Amino acid sequence: MKRFYLGLFLLTVMLTACSSNESQPVESAAEEPKQVEQESEQEGTYTPKEALYVEMENLDRELSDLEKEMLRQPGVFSGEQYDEVKVKETLDQLPDDLTKEQYLEELIYLFAEDYQEEMKTLLQFDSTVDVSIERPDETVNEPTLKKAHYAILVDASGSMAAKVGNKTRMDAAKEAVMEFAEQVPENATISLRVYGHKGSNQEADKNASCGSTENLFNASFDEGAFQQALSQVKPVGWTPIALGLEAVKEDIPENADDVVVYVVSDGIETCNGDPVKEAKNLVSADIQAVVNIIGFDVDNEGQKLLKEVATAGNGEFTYVNSEVELKKYMRAQYEEIQKKWYEWKEAGKEQAYKLKEEKKELAYSTKESMKEKSNREKERMKEAQAYLKERFDDYDHPVSKMFSDVVDYGNAKWRYAVDTGNQMWRESVDSGNEEWREYVDEGNKKINETIDKKNE
Repeated sequence: MKRFYLGLFLLTVMLTACSSNESQPVESAAEEPKQVEQESEQEGTYTPKEALYVEMENLDRELSDLEKEMLRQPGVFSGEQYDEVKVKETLDQLPDDLTKEQYLEELIYLFAEDYQEEMKTLLQFDSTVDVSIERPDETVNEPTLKKAHYAILVDASGSMAAKVGNKTRMDAAKEAVMEFAEQVPENATISLRVYGHKGSNQEADKNASCGSTENLFNASFDEGAFQQALSQVKPVGWTPIALGLEAVKEDIPENADDVVVYVVSDGIETCNGDPVKEAKNLVSADIQAVVNIIGFDVDNEGQKLLKEVATAGNGEFTYVNSEVELKKYMRAQYEEIQKKWYEWKEAGKEQAYKLKEEKKELAYSTKESMKEKSNREKERMKEAQAYLKERFDDYDHPVSKMFSDVVDYGNAKWRYAVDTGNQMWRESVDSGNEEWREYVDEGNKKINETIDKKNE
């Protein structure tokens, strides 16, 4: 049974060695057709060496005979254990009446190299290049992004009904707000809050209007839902900016790291509140908040007071007196989002390339290590066969007929290293390139969308 298994294995590795397209060392040796030789009558005095093999766990397939053979425990004289004097002494002790298969088994027992680490690498090799970087809905941090929230506060005071060109201030503000909201990164959150929207701008309705603020939208951006919420805002009341800044804290998600608040108004606080104080309170909270004030057609006094609110909120005050300037300001915000998409794309490209190169190097170095070992193993077995051939000095002796078996055995291992290592290398390249391309394509798509929107 032992001879049958070995014969089957040799036939397998010979077929494997002949099937590859990559060049490898070619040995010229005339060999008579293989025949199953009968054991000598004295075989009963010979005790074959026991071959031990390493078991690989958690594999998703059955190992081939060649792979099992490469997991054989290393030989007595493998690697740095080789000692020519001791090798010859050991060979001199071999009986002169073994079969060809038994002599080959003895040589394998003595010279088989240790492929365990390389086999573990190849059998468990994962060529998948998987880069996971959150989309730029947050502030990038080498390259992990923080969670961001955009809070928009819209003034619903009656003065927003005044005409600017052929539109009201409110209509122009809504268009600009909608364009900006469409560019907010997909995984960020956005809220829309209106203030001063109840009652009217008459004295009799002041208390009702000054006490009114309402959150109309708070979620990830959805064009239809956000547009519907924005359409509810009507210019009717007074201007409780402080109340809006105080209430906006309710709109900020608990897990938000960065918050940008945009206050769109055409005038100063008219409800006796203290928006400067509320802006300071907002940015002194645990979250990193910035309050930006967009003053729409505001007089000089209003500009001064709104600027104080923005300064208190660590933000900026921007004065616009036309629809064109309002859109120009909002488009400038797209530049920041565009920059984040660019950084996201570049970070993904860098990581995909890095992982691909690491996997390529692992596949290549493993292949080269196995090739070196298989060549060394084969050469030592050839030298041992030549020594035994000279020792027995008989043309018909089994040792004289085993050269090709030694070569085929070594070449099969060499070919396995080349084929498997090259396959892992190629798969790593393909996976890395595909991941790289996905980041490029999505990043460019988002950047172009932002540029197109900005240029509208």
